[in-house]
Amino acid sequence: MNDREYIEENRDHWDELAEHHPDTDYYDVEAFLGGESTLRRLERKELTVAGKRLLHLQCHFGLDTLSWVRDEGVAHATGVDFASTAIETARELRDRVGLSPDRARFVESDIYELPATLEESFEVVFSSYGTIYWLPDLNRWAKVIATHLEAGGIFYIADGHPFAGPFHYESTADELRVAHPFFNREAITESFDGSYAGWDFGLENKRSHGFAHPMGEIVTALTDAGLQIEFLHEYPWSFFQRFDAMEPDEDDRWWLPELEHALPFTFSLKAKLPA
Repeated sequence: MNDREYIEENRDHWDELAEHHPDTDYYDVEAFLGGESTLRRLERKELTVAGKRLLHLQCHFGLDTLSWVRDEGVAHATGVDFASTAIETARELRDRVGLSPDRARFVESDIYELPATLEESFEVVFSSYGTIYWLPDLNRWAKVIATHLEAGGIFYIADGHPFAGPFHYESTADELRVAHPFFNREAITESFDGSYAGWDFGLENKRSHGFAHPMGEIVTALTDAGLQIEFLHEYPWSFFQRFDAMEPDEDDRWWLPELEHALPFTFSLKAKLPA
């Protein structure tokens, strides 16, 4: 398969997931509609966005995009996703929380094709949690980011640390079992009737394709696209139950108990496009 075929199959898979995810406890849409932000403490602490224009890549059905506007004072946010069902749901939720399209806009687009769809540039480009795993080519990804950043603008990402990617879901502190490649040599193709948010959805499009991206590849792609790294932070907790043995704390961060030494499970990175 080529990159285009991988993306098309992933889009079909995620379009179906977008039909089911809003009804899951994982996303808790009712709590969001009741006023709770879906943003995590990490990105709220590390990214200053009040009064700025923000582009949210791979926004799924828009909860974080809307939270940036409603709860963090973003002047305007544009959320982008390739799944039509996700974009439709995002627009419906925007209307339900009383935001206008001038404040929160949602665009259906494959991320690689975004420059042909959207001509604007933004002060902030944002991406988070479980996004770049689905992209076969990070060099093209980084070029899209640079294209849509204003001079002096900021790119920020928080996501799962590449270190944790190869290990099996049933890994424990005593036995970290390698199940996937660390380096991006070929697609990781799997077939599931569900996702991190739930199972047994009755999906027709169960197959999806992920791609391992080491930290060196992430940083190099961004710098090759002209961005300057301002920080790279690594954290010993996961943003979801990456391993079955993990346990949550009060901030919904997941830890692998009984580890003798801390290991990185989440990272955040901030970069700037020079003026």
